Amino acid sequence: MSKICTIALLALSALPALAQIDSVRYELPNTVVHATRTERPAVDLPYALSIVEVDSIIVGTALSLEDALRAVPGISVDNRHNLSQGDRLSARGLGVRAAFGVRGMKVVLDDIPLTTADGQTQLNNLDLGSVARIEILRGPSAALYGNASGGLLAISTRTASSAPLRFQPRFLVGSDGLLRLQARLSGSSGQHSYFLQAQGLQSDGYRDHAYGQTRGLNALSRHTLSERLELSLLFNVHDAPYLFNPSSLDRETAAASPRSARFFVVSQGSAKKVRQIQGGAALRYKSDDGSTSKLVFYGLDRTLKNPIPGRIVELDRSGGGLRFTHSGSWNSLRYTGGLDGDWQSDQRDEFANGGLADEYIGALDNADVFARLQYGQQQLDQREKVRSMGPFLSLDIPLRPQWTLSLSGRYDRYRFEAEDRFTADGDDSGTRSLGQFSPLVGLNYQPNSLLAFYANYATAFQTPTTTELSNRADGLGGFNPVLDPEHIRSAELGARMRHPHWPLDIELSLYQLDIRDMLIAFQVDDAESEEIYFRNAGEAQNRGAELALNLTPSSRLDIQAAYTYSHFVFVDYPLGTDQLADNEVPGLSPHHLFVDLRLHPRRGVYANISNEWVARYFANDYNGPAAGVAAPRADFVNDSYLRTDLNVGWRYGNWQVFAGINNVFAVSYNGSIVPNAFGNRFFEPAAGRTGYGGVEFDLSWSK
Repeated sequence: MSKICTIALLALSALPALAQIDSVRYELPNTVVHATRTERPAVDLPYALSIVEVDSIIVGTALSLEDALRAVPGISVDNRHNLSQGDRLSARGLGVRAAFGVRGMKVVLDDIPLTTADGQTQLNNLDLGSVARIEILRGPSAALYGNASGGLLAISTRTASSAPLRFQPRFLVGSDGLLRLQARLSGSSGQHSYFLQAQGLQSDGYRDHAYGQTRGLNALSRHTLSERLELSLLFNVHDAPYLFNPSSLDRETAAASPRSARFFVVSQGSAKKVRQIQGGAALRYKSDDGSTSKLVFYGLDRTLKNPIPGRIVELDRSGGGLRFTHSGSWNSLRYTGGLDGDWQSDQRDEFANGGLADEYIGALDNADVFARLQYGQQQLDQREKVRSMGPFLSLDIPLRPQWTLSLSGRYDRYRFEAEDRFTADGDDSGTRSLGQFSPLVGLNYQPNSLLAFYANYATAFQTPTTTELSNRADGLGGFNPVLDPEHIRSAELGARMRHPHWPLDIELSLYQLDIRDMLIAFQVDDAESEEIYFRNAGEAQNRGAELALNLTPSSRLDIQAAYTYSHFVFVDYPLGTDQLADNEVPGLSPHHLFVDLRLHPRRGVYANISNEWVARYFANDYNGPAAGVAAPRADFVNDSYLRTDLNVGWRYGNWQVFAGINNVFAVSYNGSIVPNAFGNRFFEPAAGRTGYGGVEFDLSWSK
């Protein structure tokens, strides 16, 4: 805790200087955000919130959210350099257990949830090229969104062109067979506007057996139906004919042969084939008294074929929801309330994986692998349903001109139902009903226009997903009856400051999370299976400090920096005959530093130099070998690394060219780990030095 105090003292040392500045002429950025389910100035919020304007950064290859979120403290993005598994996002240590997709965070795109009813988020249908802005709320957001203990990503699509037609094609090539094509169409006519983006990507991947191909479509239209009524329509399609997964390696293999994939993984055809369609509509009404009502409904359909070592998973998913929000004011009190209802229905079939016949291994076109897999005995035939309902209310009460009290509360009720249709081993059908009231109390104090303090206390809970409930180490069907939700208590202090003469913006937050029944991923002692199962740890405690700096010393240079200190430990964790209290939670680095220099040496020319340092962290709950196991402790540690990226570009007229080098100094490191993996195969090696380049055109027609 002393390190956290030191960080706080260093940041707060700027306060005397702020007190001497004319706060009438200068003020904190008064950015309006929508992540709180209503429009609010960011400076008034009693919790940590960051805003990323994607147009202001150079997204590079735009394959990973890592590009956009590295400068946000408290958010960790493990780039697995593996299109099959995707990025692993965690907020203040919550979500690191995710085997794939995003856990512990709510993700919303233009008011439409990308997170399904059970709390799982797939980002396949999100393309960074169509994104304009990301609002990141760090810490429990259950009082606003439910089932989101780590925070929120609220993503906004790019604004349509004011011209009737704007066409922006983009072409990019890079190392390891990377080819990306992208085309945007947008325009406006009267009270109507549209944005449409189509994209296709193909890559051989840095590692063996990491080939991937995707294509997709993102569309958003906005319609002003009257002075008070607006309608938005969102539609997106993601289709991936093949996304191969090279899996993880032990430390020795990852160091000696980082590109390799185990023969067993290749012979089992470890990969994904997925298609998802999602659409929704948001209707917004603004009344004469300034209050606003919003009605949102959405639906999705997803099909997945996922051979993994030991098993073939086939999933057909449908889902949707209806959300209503009303916000307004009464005298000086501001209020926001509403009701969310979500549903999800999965048909899950699982078979033993007989792999590929010897003559087909390494001899097939990528898309043909799925047709040549040998299906073994069926192991699961199960219909899974989730229903959730969550009413919520948030109040902002001005106590004095400089003080505002925020009160929020939400009650969530979830019903999980499993219908076991594979009765050869008995009927394991059953239901789980989970619920909790989640309050938040926050206080905001702004002594002058350049300085704001806040504090909050909140609780949250995180239900297991259907995948986490159905993956049972005992091999039975139905849902795991002993896997419980995580329960979180959170306390936070923070400050926002601006020194306008430099100018310099500073944000600091200190927090503590007390977690009961923390969900932990693990694998069983089976060399022919990489199935990931889940268990609850007794108690864990996450303490941390987050510091963000933005400095603009001249018109030709912007400096952005983010530092995260994390101290995440188990408080009570009996595992077998062992007690793992005081061990570090695996997969989480205690220190993360990112510094980005944005150069503008002349008009139209730009360059970015970014540096990222990640400290070493453990890969398993034992923080080394288990008792009685003869293995060096280093085999269970992911080493620290410092990575440097460089990209440059030139905008001229209606076109631009760009190029970049990632990992300039070819540092060897692992981009992520699989916590508690069998055989000490924790490590997923990241790419060495890679390069890319491309060109983009911007063509508009006014008539």
